[in-house]
Amino acid sequence: MLEECVRIFYMRVVLVITDTKGKNLIFSTDSGKAYYVDKAINLVKQNKIKSLHLVKTRHGVHLRSNPNDIDNDNLDALSISSHKLFLSINNIKYLASKDGVDAYKKYITLHGRSIKEKSKNVIYIDGFPLITREQIATKLTSHKRTIFAAAKEFSIDPYILGAIIIDEIARIHPWEDVRDKLFAVHLGINASVGIAQVTINTTRELIRKRYYNPNSNDKKMHKDKIMKTSKAYIYTYAVQPRHSIRFGAARIKQIIDHWSHKTDLSKRPEIIGTLYSQGLGIPKSNPGSNSRGLQIAQEFYPLAKRILES
Repeated sequence: MLEECVRIFYMRVVLVITDTKGKNLIFSTDSGKAYYVDKAINLVKQNKIKSLHLVKTRHGVHLRSNPNDIDNDNLDALSISSHKLFLSINNIKYLASKDGVDAYKKYITLHGRSIKEKSKNVIYIDGFPLITREQIATKLTSHKRTIFAAAKEFSIDPYILGAIIIDEIARIHPWEDVRDKLFAVHLGINASVGIAQVTINTTRELIRKRYYNPNSNDKKMHKDKIMKTSKAYIYTYAVQPRHSIRFGAARIKQIIDHWSHKTDLSKRPEIIGTLYSQGLGIPKSNPGSNSRGLQIAQEFYPLAKRILES
């Protein structure tokens, strides 16, 4: 207990996420927690974060690194853009490889260590431990009724939908504490949002092509108006789990329809899982899957079935 108290009191920043203009937005610490800048300022005031101090300017209060002889722990060295972070959600190796960003590698390593301390039943994505199976079960179970309802509405396999949601939950889990803030900042470049992680552009497409409309009474969400509706406005619908899951189901249905003249994908979770993140693709009679699609089919499909049937 004493060690834990000391650890919390002496948190260190290991990664800083900036917005599109380079402004510090989120501070991730070696405690495994990430904080918005206002919360981080309060923690520095309470002497709970080391190596940072406050600077007051006419524009407000800012955080700065304490002067020392080490360059790799200043805020510039620890910073990555929100754009790069979003790329890493779909491809963790993008930033965690040997040629990647050192600060990101340290954070994702610390996150993985904390996950393995919680349970032996760990889900790995791209070789990195991201979430426990118990955590996945809790999250997926809370949306069971919506998943089955959405699958019925769109005549798709509920376990394919569940498997894809598992994949998306696992990938975003290291950033769960701050994902809403990240999404709000990142909306300008087509962020993936909600539990099913459907992009805003895909959401627009699904509404325009009449696959799903979260509110047909809202004129801004009408198929003839949707291309002019702002990303921020669409976000308010797409982020809600009941709509996000239905947008995910609609996307699966769209994939199946798009390929139907060449092959039936309705029972091919490995192909649907591949196309869900890559795009609709060019239909052919012998589609191939990537490693992400294979994991969705071989690991997450049976896991979704087990959780949703319990």
